[in-house]
Amino acid sequence: MPKDLHMPKLILPAVTRNGTHVPVVVKMNHPMEQGHYIRRVQFLNESDPIPSKGILHPTPANGEIYFAFQARMHSGTSKVLAVAECNLHGTWTAGHRITIPEGQGGCATAEDTKQAAAKEEILTPVIRIPELVRRGRLAKGETSEVQVKFKHPSKTGLTYESKKFVQVEEPFYVTSMQVFYGERLVSRYEMTPGLSDNPFLKFKLKFTEEKPIRIVFTNSMGRQFSALTEVVLS
Repeated sequence: MPKDLHMPKLILPAVTRNGTHVPVVVKMNHPMEQGHYIRRVQFLNESDPIPSKGILHPTPANGEIYFAFQARMHSGTSKVLAVAECNLHGTWTAGHRITIPEGQGGCATAEDTKQAAAKEEILTPVIRIPELVRRGRLAKGETSEVQVKFKHPSKTGLTYESKKFVQVEEPFYVTSMQVFYGERLVSRYEMTPGLSDNPFLKFKLKFTEEKPIRIVFTNSMGRQFSALTEVVLS
């Protein structure tokens, strides 16, 4: 069980003044084969009022573990974890410390949660695929990055009073993302109110067929939003 295959590489800033929009990236060298693959990666900040920053459920169809997103985190110094589960060799955890100055945390959003749900515009998601795919120059079986942008608010419904967080309103956020390649569900991401507004997500996909990619988001009110793009291979 080589450690360099199973240990996630977690990338995020050591210090940031923007606790509402912390960029997080995980990479792994692990095989993504039918008999040996990473089936789950959870992102945690256990000292945060919303500890889970989501759970990625990849499949061998992803071809490679690479995932990027943005999260809300409270002020202070804390440790972010990526916990990866191999289908054969159990769980492997990587950690990264982050410091956010006092008053710059991003978890309390109660003052504007209702207004955001009513006023903020929600737009159809947009998928971006590599130029090589759009022009039919990527070879069958190659792995490349897919990006998706979704304009949708993410409000925790928390307020910070007397040095503690209090849930005063229902959160309003995107609860899941499902990625379909043709009719196959190739990966999904369980999301939480701990993610940033307007999710911008990046992941890898192995391009094996000239079938469309469809991405479906569901929010906490049960509404679904989807985007579709065609794939052309050389």
